[in-house]
Amino acid sequence: MGEGQFRDPNRRASARTAVRQPATVVYGDTTVGAQTLDVGPGGIAFLAPRPIGPGTRCTVAFELPFADGPVEVSASLKVAYSSYLAPEQFKIGTVFTVLDDDTARILLRYTQAAP
Repeated sequence: MGEGQFRDPNRRASARTAVRQPATVVYGDTTVGAQTLDVGPGGIAFLAPRPIGPGTRCTVAFELPFADGPVEVSASLKVAYSSYLAPEQFKIGTVFTVLDDDTARILLRYTQAAP
């Protein structure tokens, strides 16, 4: 197979940048506190106290730290995977489903500014 003929469906479409911030995740009637792990133009990964099933649609709100002050980000997501790490620690990988232009610009600015 030549290069470009095979694309691993589990690979991210864009790079992520580490960011450790508290976050709030809402799905259905459930609201949970979470800790962000990384973010990029295509999605975000975070730690949650319990699993969230793949395919679940949710919203996330968190702040991105910039030199000129934090910027609040809120976006709609779809869970891609939920992996057990430790008691009350599940790594949740997501993709953005709705991302307005302002939020997309903020994410791009953050990922490009990171070392």
